[in-house]
Amino acid sequence: MTGNAVRWTSHLRGAATAALLLSCWWFASPLLDAVFILFTLHVFSVFLRDICGLDKARMILLGFGGPLGLFLAFWMPQLHFVPYLAVIAINLSMAYVFGHNLLRQRPNILLQFVISLHQGPVPSAEFAAYLRQQCAVWLGIGLCASMLAGLALFVEPLRPLANVILITLLVAQALWFVLSHEIARMRFKRPETWQRSLHLMMQPGTWEKLDI
Repeated sequence: MTGNAVRWTSHLRGAATAALLLSCWWFASPLLDAVFILFTLHVFSVFLRDICGLDKARMILLGFGGPLGLFLAFWMPQLHFVPYLAVIAINLSMAYVFGHNLLRQRPNILLQFVISLHQGPVPSAEFAAYLRQQCAVWLGIGLCASMLAGLALFVEPLRPLANVILITLLVAQALWFVLSHEIARMRFKRPETWQRSLHLMMQPGTWEKLDI
């Protein structure tokens, strides 16, 4: 297959996925809820397997979570899987990435990111402590957002308030991503920029270099 054909195939796959997810968002249907559940579990399990190294996660999520999700989608239609299940999966993934090594007292993901990918000056003890604090912040945000989304999925009266809080958290995360880099630059004289970090995060080979 030529390079152009590969690119077009990728674009078409992305467009089809986007159309499917938008359909799940706009139209209330147990069938679409079931599709959304399976898609979310698939993506989440691939992330846990390929990025986090949890080889059995895919089998467990699809083997147990898939049938359970299908059962709930058809027999408990009052549950609101779209978009809350995806919010739960995304934030649990973030919590795992930032918290796994932090809680095990191993080099955290941000320290690895600075040393292995940014390849700037060796972090000072003070800057390393700052990175640990940042990991704790992102871990806390991920856990709080996932728990809030879980409540909203099951408890309908909470959804309006949960939506406001989740959107606020999303905006706060984006702002803090930028601000935390600026604090590091001004306080610790670090050369890393948020633009460079964002670029590195988007590179396919980045995550292979990190011990998550």
